[in-house]
Amino acid sequence: MSSSVQAALPQSKPAARGFLRRLWDAIGMSLLALVTAFLLGGLVIWITSGSFDTVVQAYAGLFRGAFVKERGLTETLVASVPYILLSLGVAVGFKSGLFNIGVEGQFYIGAVAAAWVGQAVQGVPAIISLPLAIGAGALGGAIWAAIPGYLKARFGVHEVINTIMMNYIAFRFAEYVVSGPLRDKLASAPQTPRISPAAELWTFAAVPKRLEDPLNAFAVALIAAFITWLIMRWVVGRPSMQKRIAGKSQRRAVLLGVSAFVGMIVFVGLPVLTRTWWPFTDQYDRLHTGLILAIFAAVAVWWLFAKTTLGFSLRMVGANPNAARYAGVNITRNIVTAMAMSGALAGIAGTIEILGVSICRCLPLFFSSGYGFDSIAIALLAKNNPFGIIAGSFLFGAMRNGADLMELNSGVSKYIISLIQALVLLFVAAPGVVRWMYRIKSERRPEEEAPLTRGWGG
Repeated sequence: MSSSVQAALPQSKPAARGFLRRLWDAIGMSLLALVTAFLLGGLVIWITSGSFDTVVQAYAGLFRGAFVKERGLTETLVASVPYILLSLGVAVGFKSGLFNIGVEGQFYIGAVAAAWVGQAVQGVPAIISLPLAIGAGALGGAIWAAIPGYLKARFGVHEVINTIMMNYIAFRFAEYVVSGPLRDKLASAPQTPRISPAAELWTFAAVPKRLEDPLNAFAVALIAAFITWLIMRWVVGRPSMQKRIAGKSQRRAVLLGVSAFVGMIVFVGLPVLTRTWWPFTDQYDRLHTGLILAIFAAVAVWWLFAKTTLGFSLRMVGANPNAARYAGVNITRNIVTAMAMSGALAGIAGTIEILGVSICRCLPLFFSSGYGFDSIAIALLAKNNPFGIIAGSFLFGAMRNGADLMELNSGVSKYIISLIQALVLLFVAAPGVVRWMYRIKSERRPEEEAPLTRGWGG
């Protein structure tokens, strides 16, 4: 064995230990909080029912309802989509030092805007009407969140109070719109008119039929080309590739060439492929392409805070606004920008519920979701990490989807899920409690672990 290999061996164990330590720091406390919440939830079921078998039946029903039953997994994914977008909105606020507790109201405003635009674009092709509806929902949520953001930055009014009040205004405004100006005169129940079929979000089962329209195929090809351009820009921008492709004009030509090639392949080949073979054949399956949009949003939020100057400015304002002001950062602009981005993500979540999930493809009078408040727990559980948010949203979507079968199988109220979610939030917000329960030593003081934003007036 060579000396170089021997020298490398002793370093492998410390490197592995370092990786495991970083992994534990990232997900360890969240996993313990989750496990503890389920254990205490099981204990509550055991005490109230008087039978341990009921606990087993309840959790078995929860698992079967979320993953095993017909369309269980896809319904879990459907429930995960708004959780992902709303939790990303909460995380953007947290990272910027803001507690946007108003994502539920922004969710409503996004739904109202999407319902209005969706029914107003009758006869317009999907390549125009669908982006317009999504853009309207994002803009509505952004404006609704920017208002408390501006009040916070300009007058020092705390965003928690503002966003709570804006929630109730949004709820009542949605009720007014559905019952009055936008009410469908032909419907027996109060609801808005059905949106244009072209503005509906595609289900995966409907993709082959949708791609029969050349305009739809062209739109998908444009999206594929844009994603390819983003990936290639990152690849070409790496130092090793810059040495191989020296000139800017050459790199630009490579970017455009590869992106155009992928777009052409998608435009020509994808419709043929989906007609020949497509795994999603259940026409009653509600899984929609909003899942792709939510995952793309998570990647975009990660890129924003990890790789961009704007993201660095937002994190600086969140960590220490005084230092940010001293460094020349515009505090007002960054606070309003952070709240607007947070609201835009929440508005898109409401838009997707109208365009892809609502049975009537409209905004009904009773649109209560509760997604917005659960998303706060998910963002804390994931420590504001966008990829952790995807996993946490899938978990909460599974609990939401499996609760009905759990109640049917065991007789345990499905609202026990709310108790478990509340316990998750409690243990994530107070990691010292979990460390005390499991006798885990902490290298940091309790105040350094607090995951919430700056205090009152901060």
